[in-house]
Amino acid sequence: MKSRQKSAIFAVIVALILSAATAHSQVTDTVFAPFPSKLRAAVKDNLIILTWTDSSDIKGSYVVFRSDLPLDAENLLTAARLGDIPTGAQTYTYAPPDSKPYFYSVLALANDGSPYQVFIPARNTTSIGISVGKAASGSPTHALAATTPVNPAPLPVQATPQTPSQPFVSAIVAKAKGDAIVISYKASPKSRLVLYRGISSLNGAADLLDATLVAAFTDRDGSFADYPVPGVDYYYALLGEEDLKAGRISIVTGVNTLTLPVQVRAAAFSIGLAETAPASRTPPLPYFLMEDGASAIGVPLPQDEGPLPARPVSPETEKAIASILVKSPTIKPDMPATSLLPEELSIPSGGEDYALSQIVSDRIAAKDWVSAADQLRKYLSLNRGPKASARARFYLGEALAFAGSGREAFFEFLSAGEFYPSETKPWIEYVLSTLRNI
Repeated sequence: MKSRQKSAIFAVIVALILSAATAHSQVTDTVFAPFPSKLRAAVKDNLIILTWTDSSDIKGSYVVFRSDLPLDAENLLTAARLGDIPTGAQTYTYAPPDSKPYFYSVLALANDGSPYQVFIPARNTTSIGISVGKAASGSPTHALAATTPVNPAPLPVQATPQTPSQPFVSAIVAKAKGDAIVISYKASPKSRLVLYRGISSLNGAADLLDATLVAAFTDRDGSFADYPVPGVDYYYALLGEEDLKAGRISIVTGVNTLTLPVQVRAAAFSIGLAETAPASRTPPLPYFLMEDGASAIGVPLPQDEGPLPARPVSPETEKAIASILVKSPTIKPDMPATSLLPEELSIPSGGEDYALSQIVSDRIAAKDWVSAADQLRKYLSLNRGPKASARARFYLGEALAFAGSGREAFFEFLSAGEFYPSETKPWIEYVLSTLRNI
């Protein structure tokens, strides 16, 4: 348990520094980061292909582990050590013995040959199980004895954390407001704060490992707006950045972490966006509002008396129409197969990518088209990035096409075409063909 707490504190500090660097914060403290980053897993035929970025602090080699459960310092003893990889390779190809989902970690080796026991999801540890479609028959590339148990040495000596002080932040409150959750709190003016979000209560340092680091920011007005996926209960914890750097992680329920969850209401329409006036049209189609009594050049316009009565055509016209219809072919297009976009081969980084990947894996992959369309509409009810929006609309188009709503599917594929032209082209042609035959 003590080992896990030390790993948790170290992982939290590292995640903070990396997040702050992403946000272009200026970090002056020198931090020793003995672990690789940007771990990605791809599946090709019966192979698992792992790639990562080496740590600039490690000059030695790395080791790849595999486990049935998410890897941490407690279950590393039971994990399989797959192989040692030299610095600079930054890739490892492995053929699993079966189609079960496995978790993978890439750890750096210390000078004495023991691994640094640092486990950070989506950085050097996969957060979801990875499996191949069928059992592999070959042997793993670079593989050592795949079932050799490991006797890891303790994490190299770290500074002993100080006794947690009183929370740097107090009086935390969170309320849903439109498509955001607004977190209010009390803290020293212009202090640097770190906000965590989790789907379960955050009561200690170990809980922060399973939480999402939302932002590291400078306090301005005692509040922060977060825009999470709607319809999910969330807990928040707010800590001081300086306390985290020093290893002083003080979490007090109801003071700097929530006792009750809060969520953004899932809606079937966009929340907080300006509504389009009912009388508008998208250019270039104009809109004319014709009122009763209007006239053109002083002549009253005829009132709408319903559809015009049908009029017979000449025998010659009927023959011409019949000959055209006889020569026109009957088009019976083949429906494209269900396809997944390239983004599904990589591990989602979190936030909107994670929410969309869950819908794809739970609904699209299961061909639950009605439920998939409902979940994707809820996902698109909030503002999304251009790439995430196009990706979601492509899957919504697929779900609608398989559900028989060709007209709606057509417009979804058009919206996704800018980012996915080759993927949407066969679907657009198919939907247009079906609409042509109605």
